[in-house]
Amino acid sequence: MGAESTKVFGVGFQRTGTSSLTRALNQLGIRTLQFPKELYRDIDHDTIRRYQGFTDSPIPLIYRQLDQRHPGSKFIHTLRDEDAWLRSVEWLFTTGTVKFKESHEKYGNEINQEIFGRTTFDRDHFAAVYRAHNRDVAAYFANRPDDCLTIDVTAGEGFEVLCPFLGLPVPQEPFPHRNKRQSKLRVYGGRIYQILSRTLDGFRPG
Repeated sequence: MGAESTKVFGVGFQRTGTSSLTRALNQLGIRTLQFPKELYRDIDHDTIRRYQGFTDSPIPLIYRQLDQRHPGSKFIHTLRDEDAWLRSVEWLFTTGTVKFKESHEKYGNEINQEIFGRTTFDRDHFAAVYRAHNRDVAAYFANRPDDCLTIDVTAGEGFEVLCPFLGLPVPQEPFPHRNKRQSKLRVYGGRIYQILSRTLDGFRPG
């Protein structure tokens, strides 16, 4: 990419391949942070200077302000099939709240309330918000095709699309696919194991 001050922002909603995009950008040498929660309350937080790339919430809420503060930056709009996204985000708001319990309770509820207007899943409501966000991003960058890339990594698009947009060579290694949904049994089992481990630690002699 160009100057070190140039940033890369992922403006797609959670569960649209943001974990995969984060891993891919890091593989390309772009130091990227997923879920930069500090920027939610302070868009100029020191975090913005310590990383070059940012994905996931709260970026979809603040991408316009980031665009103004960091001219020349690149924006990546991850999309996926709506029905698939709804199934995935329903998992996130149910089973996922167990897997990501601490971060969900500490930061997720507040940010999700602002994004979706609620903290519990409703299929029709979430679908409407998803469509509106995708329309807004498309309209905002309508006359700036060099600044915003739309990509569906869940459908197999990867480095062959991403790298030309960023002006980087395509690497030899395959595009990463991260943070796939886990079954309820695995998630709840893992949580129970963590709780039991912490409890047993309290009974072990020092």
